[in-house]
Amino acid sequence: MDPVNFFSLASQQNRWLSVRQSTIAQNVANANTPGYKALDVEPFEAVLNATGIEMRKTQANHLSPTSGAGSNAETEENAKWQVVHSGNSVSLEEQMLKAGEVSGAYARNTGVMKTFHRMLLASSRG
Repeated sequence: MDPVNFFSLASQQNRWLSVRQSTIAQNVANANTPGYKALDVEPFEAVLNATGIEMRKTQANHLSPTSGAGSNAETEENAKWQVVHSGNSVSLEEQMLKAGEVSGAYARNTGVMKTFHRMLLASSRG
């Protein structure tokens, strides 16, 4: 397995977040367009799974990748938001929730990148 380039992975997530935010903005712009169907992008987990990066247990004290909190949790799809009589499936409330998720994910990603960058700078200064 090749080494993981953290900055490349973080940049890839930021590009994905940008595409998702653009899709959300397009949905909001077409909220009153008759027959418009709300769009969304595939989850970043699917993009991440395509990179071939997997978790590994490197020490005996580490939790195995299949165990730990939330590993047995089941998820189910929530009830779909309403489709209005014009055939438009855009729910502004849902789009605002998604926009908030994107904003939070971008802030977390940026914070982790800044911390990692500072750590690299500190280690290179000696």
